[in-house]
Amino acid sequence: MSEREHAGAALVQLRRRVDAHFDAALARSPEAFACAPGCADCCGVRFGVFAIEADRVAAALRELATHDSGLRERVRRQASDAAHTACALLVDRRCAIYEQRPLICRSHGLPVRAREPDGSARVQVCPLNFRAHAPPPASVLELEAVNAPLSVAARLWDGAARRVDLAALAAADDDE
Repeated sequence: MSEREHAGAALVQLRRRVDAHFDAALARSPEAFACAPGCADCCGVRFGVFAIEADRVAAALRELATHDSGLRERVRRQASDAAHTACALLVDRRCAIYEQRPLICRSHGLPVRAREPDGSARVQVCPLNFRAHAPPPASVLELEAVNAPLSVAARLWDGAARRVDLAALAAADDDE
């Protein structure tokens, strides 16, 4: 197996782990989550991803062009519109490539623990979730446990952990 194949397999496994963590957190505290189809409060910014994830997004966009060319064209138009400041993949408050969404999107809604520059840790929670009580410790996603293996996989993928702007990717022709 090549380094790229190992990296791709690691990404698939990491995505499954984050999805399973989300499912377990939701099962643990269903009343605490406002996340539902149509909630897009976490999707209000444009961002980039590592090339390893961009490859999956590009494949999903090519598939979208085949199955729903109208939706693919809407994604392309809004990605090209500088006034559109939300995620370029968000159409009518839904992700156009939900099943292939990047890891950062998969973690949205979860309480996450992130390290501050001074070494301290802080738990961040979507303001719509866990309003009545703090999240159970087992529901908190350790951001470093996602970012570290993702960074390794990204470096194995292309040797440089190159970043790709999602809006530029969404605006591009599907054969590029």
